[in-house]
Amino acid sequence: MPNFPVTSARADRAVPAGRFGYDLKADRLLLHTFQPEEALEELQSAGQLIPDPSRAEPLFADAYAWMFREMDRRLPTSGDGALWFWARITREYLVDSSRRHRGDVLLTCRIPRERVLLSHFSDWHRALGCTPHVLELPGESEDDYGARLDRIWDELNERKRAAGVLHKGFREWPEDLRRDLERSWEQFLDPSTYGRWDTVQATAHVLRAEDVIDAVRID
Repeated sequence: MPNFPVTSARADRAVPAGRFGYDLKADRLLLHTFQPEEALEELQSAGQLIPDPSRAEPLFADAYAWMFREMDRRLPTSGDGALWFWARITREYLVDSSRRHRGDVLLTCRIPRERVLLSHFSDWHRALGCTPHVLELPGESEDDYGARLDRIWDELNERKRAAGVLHKGFREWPEDLRRDLERSWEQFLDPSTYGRWDTVQATAHVLRAEDVIDAVRID
């Protein structure tokens, strides 16, 4: 049987006080996830939680499919979907999220680093929008970065126009164009590019009961 504690708390008290001490280089990463009550029941009865791919937003199917492929390529595990976690987030944000997750369960976990794929939360939206991710170069000014970004966008639109897909969805683009865009997204999977205070998310194929250190039902 799982041996992690399960408690209940109001939304404003579900998150403990103080700093969490996130360390993205740790052997076991400190992670948080909000899950429905049935997920807790699955952890308690089956000893593990696996994702339900049908919960992925259909509007962003291409971005999710890419993330799933990257997980299969980079992680020793496999699966049909992903469980999503916060790997570095402010306490204030977790408290605010708890207010939106009344009736759910906040799980605090420590998962071995090799079973987790980290990604930059804000930059992940480049994949959701099927747009290029462009890192700033060391020492690059804001104006120089803006000019370079404009050139990249102009080149992308010209390639789309030449392929006859300027106003068509991502999956209708030529394979080489999709591949180049996806290659730019790989940069936000690299923790060495993250700023000290950047919000970081994580995905995993499975959550095991022994990974969970605390569970709080949010009243």
